Amino acid sequence: MIAVILATLAWAADLPGHVTESSPHYDIEQMYGAGDFDAGFAAVQQRIASTPDDADLYWLAARFMYEQGELMGDRPTSERIAHYTQMGALANKGLDLRPDDPHIRFARGLATARLGTTKGVLSSLFLARSVEADWLAAANSGMTYASVGEREVLPTDAYQALGVFYRLVPDWWIVQVIAGTRGDLDKSLSYLEKAAAGRVNIAIYKELGVIRACIATQRDQPELLEKANDAYDKALAMKPENEKHRIDHKHIQMLKADPSMACEYSRDGQQDLDKKKLKN
Repeated sequence: MIAVILATLAWAADLPGHVTESSPHYDIEQMYGAGDFDAGFAAVQQRIASTPDDADLYWLAARFMYEQGELMGDRPTSERIAHYTQMGALANKGLDLRPDDPHIRFARGLATARLGTTKGVLSSLFLARSVEADWLAAANSGMTYASVGEREVLPTDAYQALGVFYRLVPDWWIVQVIAGTRGDLDKSLSYLEKAAAGRVNIAIYKELGVIRACIATQRDQPELLEKANDAYDKALAMKPENEKHRIDHKHIQMLKADPSMACEYSRDGQQDLDKKKLKN
């Protein structure tokens, strides 16, 4: 049995993009895999101070900040805005050193998107085009990556991010005029199905359930609501390994109880997507 486990781990380590002991900043990668986000962020900051021209340090730092931000739901909005602003600034420093790096662009997209949902989608539509461009670049770059313990996997996580993006950005012609892009529920569903096909993950199955429930309620397709509940149940059947997972489980129970919340659902709080408010 032990031999099988060791062989499996060796096979995984040889997969393209998987982090190994020979990977740069492996000690920091281990902190991320273990969920030591505060200690990891402090370690990256120290390393940036000594080697500020290492572009990899900036997506590592931004990624720790993303995970920290995911647990800031009860903090004042001003603190969360400042947090994601700093995260975006770190990503931009990395892109100054290595323009168009897909991993850094994915991180910058996360920072910009979280800034948008924290402020409110309708008041942040001017950010939408840059978020979409960053995540499409990561999804279509051909780059593969899997962190220690597969907490982050690319391009799968970029597919998930795009799925959420196309659900939360409204599909209105005025949004196209303002933002240069618009939402698309069918694109959202396609990206999330692609993500689910590539990775068994609580957050992905949660979001797959959300988009199915959103389409079901908007288009009166009760059979799709059953599929939404199937995705939710798959996520609930997975043991939560950290606080983020426990929050996802709590949100899933809320969404199952009230499917009408699905279209405006965000981890940062329900979004107000009332078209009348955009016109005003």
